[in-house]
Amino acid sequence: MGRPPCCDKAGVKKGPWTPEEDILLVSYIQEHGPGNWKSVPTHTGLLRCSKSCRLRWTNYLRPGIKRGDFTDHEEKMIIHLQALLGNR
Repeated sequence: MGRPPCCDKAGVKKGPWTPEEDILLVSYIQEHGPGNWKSVPTHTGLLRCSKSCRLRWTNYLRPGIKRGDFTDHEEKMIIHLQALLGNR
């Protein structure tokens, strides 16, 4: 029917990430850089699947992620571009 989920393997932790897991992931990425996500769980000792590590880094831990509300300039730009380009 489809591919089985990657996190259905025995011994793979699911659920919320702990601060300790975040520290392990950030320190590994700072030392080795992002890229080879399959090796992250084995080299860090994290009991997470590689996809979970990649998504945690990309969506929550990566430096440069802007959090919070849009600035007035950003909001005006979005409205202008939507009026110009419409829905796609």
